[in-house]
Amino acid sequence: MAIDFSNIKFEVIDITTNATPDLFINQNGVTFSKRILEDMGYPQNVQYSISPEHKVFSIRACKSNEAKAAPFSKPKAEQTSTLSTNNKNLHDTLAALIPNYNAKMRYKTTGFWDAENKVMYFDMSSSEESVFRATKE
Repeated sequence: MAIDFSNIKFEVIDITTNATPDLFINQNGVTFSKRILEDMGYPQNVQYSISPEHKVFSIRACKSNEAKAAPFSKPKAEQTSTLSTNNKNLHDTLAALIPNYNAKMRYKTTGFWDAENKVMYFDMSSSEESVFRATKE
């Protein structure tokens, strides 16, 4: 039985953006997928927050004059790929939230976008080890 493709409405896929907002942590730093930037609207500044008790990390877009604002993304037209940082304080804080963190491994955590509050949340206890790009001993 053949399908009549003429009646199907297709959605164009953007292959330049991850399907999910993923955060990657390895021994060299932290990488935010392009999907995180897209969902958040490419904010110039953000506030990073954690809940050590619940092992949750969050990112909230903010103005540059707000408390502990950190530079984040370039404008959409200029931010052509993922965003990476080698900030040791951020890396070490996030690594401490990952259960059984191993510095030789790469970890992926998928975020949850709260559009109403404009906050991206990451349950760091759900971080998955990734052998991709693992360092050699």
